[in-house]
Amino acid sequence: MEHLVRVLFIILISVGTGYHSQAQGIHFSQAYSAHLTLNPANTGRHNGDWRAVGIFRQQGHHMGNDYQTAYFSFENPYYVKEEKLDVGLYYSRDNSAGHTFPVDRINLSAGHGIRLNHMSYLHAGVQLAWVHKQINMNGLSFPDQYNRETGGFDPTQATAEQLENNRTAFPDAGFGLVYARSLPTGIFSAGYSVQQINRPKESFFGVEQHLPMKHIWHGKGDIGLNSKVFLVPAIIYTHTGNSQMTLAGLNLGYNLDQWLNQYNSMIAGVHVRNATLQKSQSLIFSAGANWQYWTFMLAFDTDISRARSNSITGSGLELSVIYKLPSTHITQKMIQWERY
Repeated sequence: MEHLVRVLFIILISVGTGYHSQAQGIHFSQAYSAHLTLNPANTGRHNGDWRAVGIFRQQGHHMGNDYQTAYFSFENPYYVKEEKLDVGLYYSRDNSAGHTFPVDRINLSAGHGIRLNHMSYLHAGVQLAWVHKQINMNGLSFPDQYNRETGGFDPTQATAEQLENNRTAFPDAGFGLVYARSLPTGIFSAGYSVQQINRPKESFFGVEQHLPMKHIWHGKGDIGLNSKVFLVPAIIYTHTGNSQMTLAGLNLGYNLDQWLNQYNSMIAGVHVRNATLQKSQSLIFSAGANWQYWTFMLAFDTDISRARSNSITGSGLELSVIYKLPSTHITQKMIQWERY
């Protein structure tokens, strides 16, 4: 019986993580806020010295505790003979399957950019991460833990099932490129990154598998319609093994008056996840503001697919906060970056 339950649990985790990689391969609806998960070449791609980002996401049926993700990143530039080398560090924690499958990741990245001409720029980056996954069965309940007095299951009662917690850890490596071009109509960028290039091996209960490489293509624009209104379209495509995911949409922004010599703005938009000609999985509404050195964004996901049996596709609420310290280093190698 113990062996059977163990096998069934492995199948459940495999199916769940497989669906998760298809539906949430980027992890966040605000993928460009979690820019280091998107592409290590994004390290340091901002106006300013250092940048700090914090994101929290709650997702599940009626925003229950089915799936939670926390993310924090910090970037800082270093100069060697006026050459700028950007270093970034981020930590993320996914906690899915009712908090029985936590995944911790700590990621170190480095990026460097070169000016191709007065209008275009090429940035490259590499990353190295350590990933820790765990199956935590402490909160699970089994048939012999049914409490007739309360009419429910009590995980604190003794059980005949002897299922120990299990964990695995592995290194992850990747690299990426981002090309940016400034035009009279706005700023445009396109990038590609590949992660898990070392095909890391994860193992649970003696069952081992090599993870496939993860490929991400992304494009973004920052288009000024007039002196007050701007448009930020974006598209992302992720391919991992047999799974693929798309995220596409746009934000519309409005520039406020300057205050303390800083540009401020408000922004709102809509994106679609996994859109095809036949169907789409979820619709994402977002709104936020850029005030002085701070950027605040709030996103809400709602399921628009026909398959609602999986609670992970139910709904989601995501909050991101970004702080950029203004640049104090004088250099001739900087160009204008797109917003958000």
